Amino acid sequence: MAVTPHDQIDPNAAFDAAHGAAAGAHGGEAAGAFPPFDATLFASQIFWFVLTFVALYIFLARVALPKVSAVLAKRAGTIQSDLDEAAQKSAAAEQARIDMEKAVAKARADARAMVDAARADVMAKLTAEQEAADQRLAKKIADAETKVDAERKKALADVPGIAETLAREIADKIAPATTAAPRQRVAGEA
Repeated sequence: MAVTPHDQIDPNAAFDAAHGAAAGAHGGEAAGAFPPFDATLFASQIFWFVLTFVALYIFLARVALPKVSAVLAKRAGTIQSDLDEAAQKSAAAEQARIDMEKAVAKARADARAMVDAARADVMAKLTAEQEAADQRLAKKIADAETKVDAERKKALADVPGIAETLAREIADKIAPATTAAPRQRVAGEA
């Protein structure tokens, strides 16, 4: 017999035939029932559920959870050590700040003492120089006063002669004299 294109096997027909045979083997139930809701399969489904649950529980309890617990413990230890280290560094930084403030206060006090000592030294030098300058000025003033006094005495000694000469000149201008001019007195004559 020759095979023609009309005689080819339908793939869906083979599937439907196999499925219908399996449905007939399960007690003649309808072919369209959903297997998880099939009451005849509940016992095997419960068995496989319990077996899978126990296997998964044993795997998680023996393998996965100890690893997770180890990671969590390691993480907690790392966090605690980091917190302890941060607390130590914070305490060290606070101590360094206190030490720095003490050093700054000491440096300021030392600088103030040096400035006060320098100021006192400069003031002592200025006072000594001021006193020396005052003494020099007093000596110059005394010398100048002595010179002025000597010049004044000399000028006062010359005043009677100058006054007499001036008086004669004024008298000669006011009343011209026909008589011979008397002899002029020289300073120091009586």
